[in-house]
Amino acid sequence: MSTRPLHAPTPTPTPARTSPTITPGSLLLAGGMAIALLAAAAAAAQAPTTAPTTAEPPATRTAADDRIPVRTADDLPRHTYPLTGKAIEIIRDDAKFFGLLDAALADAKRDLERYRIDDSATLKGYYDGISAAYVAKGDFDTALSYSDKSRALETKDQDRLMRGMTLRAIVAARRSLGLQPGQKPVDAAAFNEAFKRELRSLVEPLPYDLIKDRLIGVRNQAKIISPGLIEASLGSGLDPLIEAGKGSVAADVVGALIEARVTLNVMLDFIPAMAEVYGTIIDARSADAAKAAKAADKWTSRLVTLDASASAKPVAVGIWDSGVDTSLFPANLWTNSAETANGKDDDNNGFVDDLHGIAFSLDRKPTTGPLADLSGLRGDKQQLLRFIAASMDMQAGITNAGVEEFQNHYRSLKQEQMRTFTDDLGLMGSYTHGTHVAGIAIAGNPFARLVHITENWPYKSIPDEAPTVEMGQRWGQNSRYAVAYLRKANVRVVNMSWRVGRSAFEGMLEAKGVGNSPEERAELSRKIFAGLRSGLEDAIRSAPEILFIAGSGNEDNDVDFAEYIPAGLRLPNLLTVGAVDNQDRFTDFTTTGSNVVLYANGYRVKSVVPGGQEIEFSGTSMAAPQVTNLVAKILALRPELTPAQVIDLLKAHADPVPDRPGRLIINPRKTIDAIGR
Repeated sequence: MSTRPLHAPTPTPTPARTSPTITPGSLLLAGGMAIALLAAAAAAAQAPTTAPTTAEPPATRTAADDRIPVRTADDLPRHTYPLTGKAIEIIRDDAKFFGLLDAALADAKRDLERYRIDDSATLKGYYDGISAAYVAKGDFDTALSYSDKSRALETKDQDRLMRGMTLRAIVAARRSLGLQPGQKPVDAAAFNEAFKRELRSLVEPLPYDLIKDRLIGVRNQAKIISPGLIEASLGSGLDPLIEAGKGSVAADVVGALIEARVTLNVMLDFIPAMAEVYGTIIDARSADAAKAAKAADKWTSRLVTLDASASAKPVAVGIWDSGVDTSLFPANLWTNSAETANGKDDDNNGFVDDLHGIAFSLDRKPTTGPLADLSGLRGDKQQLLRFIAASMDMQAGITNAGVEEFQNHYRSLKQEQMRTFTDDLGLMGSYTHGTHVAGIAIAGNPFARLVHITENWPYKSIPDEAPTVEMGQRWGQNSRYAVAYLRKANVRVVNMSWRVGRSAFEGMLEAKGVGNSPEERAELSRKIFAGLRSGLEDAIRSAPEILFIAGSGNEDNDVDFAEYIPAGLRLPNLLTVGAVDNQDRFTDFTTTGSNVVLYANGYRVKSVVPGGQEIEFSGTSMAAPQVTNLVAKILALRPELTPAQVIDLLKAHADPVPDRPGRLIINPRKTIDAIGR
């Protein structure tokens, strides 16, 4: 979907996005497994997993480096390849598959030779893609050399420690048995034992508190992954893209094919051993780790609650998101005095019954209701809510009846059921998102008054309709109207836990077979994105009295290079927020950038979803409303403060992110104590 909530509660695929690399990087080789693959296969390309840009900017490159500088992802070339047929048949056809692989591999290496890429996100995508290609070829030593290049770019401890772990253990096992490059093990059982031994020796010495999420993820996902599930995912996700290409596919499709072949032909053989080794470590360390994590919690002590008797004023808080279950917050609602719940547009503003805010439909037109439209839902609503909660529990290492129900259901899916299920999860993810965000934004603040701007976001892996320039312009105009509405409601702070990237539109056009070439689709996507970007930028700029809070994103990349909005906009009344965990460490998912200075806890944050159930979500979606929450409390106590003054307060009383110069973690308690209650 072109707009994404900034959390990932389910294994739902993202839409195809143009990627310059042959693959977005083998997440299997980086320590992930089934769900990562399924998302890649269904979407054809995930955003590359990356760290913030650390290389020197193009302007400072040396005279010896005559490569073409790359400032954004849009500067890189688009590669296409002739291809028809079913994805699973292509993977099984050695001649066809390796012809594709060799062509893509050559293009990837040529790009690295021709282009000066200073964005570590993109570089890691290239290195991981090339590594996966060599794994598919059976050349594990060369694959490891490229994986190590990617690993060297990591700045996050957990990623640096675990990146390429499976591949490292495979190479070590081969060497321990004296296998030569290209030589296959004669004794499969002996090789399996050697792999487990080497994997254990690599993982056991690592600090458990940093790597436990990776280990838990592998163990839990091992219960889902199977050849049948992969084949179903390929048929559901890649086949429509290949068909839409009409004989020509983009590099991201080839990348997903490579990843699927690596999983089917290589990784499946190691998954039981990985689950066994990691499970042994988890079982031995989990109790002590839980105690240590509780003791190391630095976030909870920062939280502050305003007393209802405090000398404070009500403050209107905008939740620009996928909708809010207003019935859960009866004491914290702004009410439009000019509107009555009678099925009419009493105030003649184009919206019917907009008592607590306004809503836009999937086609960007005014609609009714504070929650996302579930008319497209094909599964059972209550079961899907359970599955969303279960998927988050599973990621957190929790085993219960709900997790087992989710695992059993997901494992049983057939090809014809896969897209329906993942689309349903995508829709339910949107449905729950805004309410969860709202609960975080107003926690501990009896003076908060919620105003919702509800967007019904595209949620399908293959969209029903291709985006158009007119749609982008309408979306931009809607942004102007939304902000005007917020101003009329005297809103002082607005939370925006979502992001839009230009490349998403390019991917949607590709998925629908629009355009005769990648270049044509790229140009059209620029026009669509320009309409939305200009409208949103103009809207935020028109409200200097409102402070807008945006989540940076969960792709572990750079907001500027990826061209994300609102996160990448540079405006005096906009703050972009990244995510740390409750121990003040960068999460492995947080997107960064030069303008992402403030951080807040975005790891396993508990809040409500429609109906009142409490669920823990992770993401910068959960970090941004922590900042919104603090800003609303500041403005309730000091309503005369301007956005600039509020920003200064946030920074003045924030705590430094360890080992991250210039990056700050908000401290609500210190900030509120500084201004007085």
